[in-house]
Amino acid sequence: MAERTVNRQKQAQESYKLKDVEKSKTTHDTCPCDAAEEKHKIAHGQFVKSIIYGGLDGIVSTFVIICSIEGADFNPVYALVLGFSNLIGDAISMGMGDYLSATADIEHQKTEYKREKWEFDVNPEGEIEEMIELLEERGVSHDDAEVIMRTTAKYPDIFMDQMMYYELGFMPLDENEKPAKQGVVTFFAFCLFGLVPLLSYVLFGLLPWETYDTINRVNLSFAISCIATAITLFVLGAVKANFSGENWAVSGLKVAVMGALACAASYLIGFLIARYMLKEDAQTELCNV
Repeated sequence: MAERTVNRQKQAQESYKLKDVEKSKTTHDTCPCDAAEEKHKIAHGQFVKSIIYGGLDGIVSTFVIICSIEGADFNPVYALVLGFSNLIGDAISMGMGDYLSATADIEHQKTEYKREKWEFDVNPEGEIEEMIELLEERGVSHDDAEVIMRTTAKYPDIFMDQMMYYELGFMPLDENEKPAKQGVVTFFAFCLFGLVPLLSYVLFGLLPWETYDTINRVNLSFAISCIATAITLFVLGAVKANFSGENWAVSGLKVAVMGALACAASYLIGFLIARYMLKEDAQTELCNV
């Protein structure tokens, strides 16, 4: 059933891209939708999005620190200290923020649902009239709006979902949504992808490569970090295209360029501060520690 649902979605997407009406009709007729499977897929998609956006935040926020340190020409030890400190601290912050935000949204929606349900229970006619007015504002004739709402009111759960959407802009609550799991996914995605810019500094710091002097090691570490970060940003952008509907190459390039701009800005700021704002003795100390 899961495979059939995936095939149906792919065929529907292809029909839309080609604007093939007949193929679209055939897809819907021959591949009936499994509502439970669709809900599961949506929930799975939420976790994939957490991985993508958590990963993007992780890799960019870590790399901008490295760029600012390189721009200021500080000792690369600072890249490791500040990089890992920022990585763990921001990962915890992002994970907790994702969890708390999702939890707050759910609790707020549940509270509003209870209030609207109480109003419908004690004054159904008033709520029906209110929904009729909302449909009329959207261009539905009074007679049609009355037929729609009075028919829907026979099914309280459906009526409540409609009322929550039209009055408050809330989609029906997703029972599969798990804020804690979403926060954990964001945390680990942030940590995993945020490690990418730091790996070359870690490896060159641990390996006794006598063939490279300190300056060459630093330059090579930064070069490898730049390349690895750019590739990872492109891959994350390409994967993001599955949700945005963009061409994967365009999406990947767009994310890589945006990340490059952020990192170039941090490099320039580090360079300018070290050159024009730090006293010469302080700059020398930070470069040679």
